[in-house]
Amino acid sequence: MGNITCGFFSILCASNYQFEIAAWLIVVAMVLDAFDGRLARMMKCTSEIGAQLDSMADLVTFGIAPAMLLIKACTDFSSVFLWGVGSFFMICAAFRLARFNIQKNDNTTMSSHFYTGLPTTLSGGTIAQLVILDHFIQVKFGIDVVATLLPFVTFTLGLFMVSKVPFFNITGKIGLKQGVWLMMLEFSAAILFFVLTPVLTLSTVLSCYLIICAMYGVVKSRHLKKEYSTT
Repeated sequence: MGNITCGFFSILCASNYQFEIAAWLIVVAMVLDAFDGRLARMMKCTSEIGAQLDSMADLVTFGIAPAMLLIKACTDFSSVFLWGVGSFFMICAAFRLARFNIQKNDNTTMSSHFYTGLPTTLSGGTIAQLVILDHFIQVKFGIDVVATLLPFVTFTLGLFMVSKVPFFNITGKIGLKQGVWLMMLEFSAAILFFVLTPVLTLSTVLSCYLIICAMYGVVKSRHLKKEYSTT
């Protein structure tokens, strides 16, 4: 519910040209989306309604809201072009979520190591962090490079979502199994860097993850298909 509420308010903020607030709301939704499933399992209150609601919330927050943010923030392009790119991204997000639900309902063997295609959460979050980064660069250096590249990045993200390229599930490796002290060290370092430079930390982490995983997935996709049944 917090996820979809953030998505709704992000759309409203983007419509009122409050781009940075709209982008940060998507980032907040990413955090909520990362913990809702784990929290439900810890409390032993998982349900089919929760699973369906999660996908609906993801479509709003990481499909529609980033598309709206793109359309409103990139003023150097024609409206028709931006509408086309935004619609394409939204459709790819819907397809990605539907494919995941079908795999889950059909009891397809899923691996905790990889995702099939780029998750919608990371796709929408990438657009949000690029908008935040664009505002930061404009204030500091007066350069408008990120907004110029954003439509093309958005189109590429849509292709990755509907592709079968395996993306490493880094969140599956973070937990109590790796040790309490190591987990606390990781979270402490992440919080420290985020407090010091939130914009650069967010952009660096997401960009490095996407670039490394995309290259790794493309090179190793044939090998991984033999060893893993990806989600």
